[in-house]
Amino acid sequence: MPSEPDFVEAAQRACGFWNLDPIQIDVLSHTENVVCRIRISSDKQVVMRFHRPGYNELAELNSEVVWVQSLAASGLPVPTALQTPAGDYYRSVDIGNADSNEQRIVGVVNWVAGQPLGGALSNASEDVVTHYETIGSLAAKIRSHSYMWEPPESFVRRRWDIDGLLGENPLWGRFWGVNSLTDKQKAIFSEARKVLREGLGGLSAKPDRFGLIHSDLHLGNIMCSGDELTIIDFDDAGYGWFAHEIAVALHPGIGESWFTSARQAFLEGYCSVHELALDEIESIDLFLAIRSLMIVGWLDARPELPAYDYFPIVIERAEQAAQNLLSRS
Repeated sequence: MPSEPDFVEAAQRACGFWNLDPIQIDVLSHTENVVCRIRISSDKQVVMRFHRPGYNELAELNSEVVWVQSLAASGLPVPTALQTPAGDYYRSVDIGNADSNEQRIVGVVNWVAGQPLGGALSNASEDVVTHYETIGSLAAKIRSHSYMWEPPESFVRRRWDIDGLLGENPLWGRFWGVNSLTDKQKAIFSEARKVLREGLGGLSAKPDRFGLIHSDLHLGNIMCSGDELTIIDFDDAGYGWFAHEIAVALHPGIGESWFTSARQAFLEGYCSVHELALDEIESIDLFLAIRSLMIVGWLDARPELPAYDYFPIVIERAEQAAQNLLSRS
């Protein structure tokens, strides 16, 4: 992977596509998507994101822009993308030298003030519970938007359906076959996958239960500035169950003392916008187990991430979730 200086140099060149004249460029996140802060002046800055190669094609990224713009127009707090003078939202740039060269798609979005509420795996205090009612209402508003929005014919995003979550080649990897698992863990994960596939097969996939979702609405993708929350990072957005969206938002709290309170607050906020049927609420636990297993496949494919240091803990929690699921079934 190219180094941080390589990305700073590439960001400097990419600024030309947007006619930006930066006074400072900082790498904020050097993970799967490399994120840079571009300072234009003492009081103006934007975010430049270099997308992970091979995950989203240009058509998918352009579709993301269209959807997020529509969410913003409906009043949801989301950052919008900036166009180049030529009318593009994305350009390709070469990064690194001859030994570590790669090409990435790069885009620019408006700056979002504040700090993330936590991370994908938690690292949040009990204070985060005070935000969960608002998070619930935001998730429900995304759902309500899905009901009324008609995507253009060119719109293309991934599907978090049975195959996308638990198929032979799921979107986040074959979690049951990860090399670092013991034979016992592989057997438990494989059995849990069968049970979960049966469970998903019994759920309705009609438009009132399955539509466009953020699909990665964990605490790390919610920025907080005072009392204001903003949803960021729509990299994984696509078609999925709305109950999956709920589970992803709640998942960082599993094992925390504040989980029950957070869940109650989230559901109160959600139901203030969109009432949930009892069977849909009951399916949340199914998706919580799926999320625990999915993260194993996701992190296994990304050993360069700082979060990889916690891989043994991720596997341990996934094993516990699988065992709980199997004991209930």
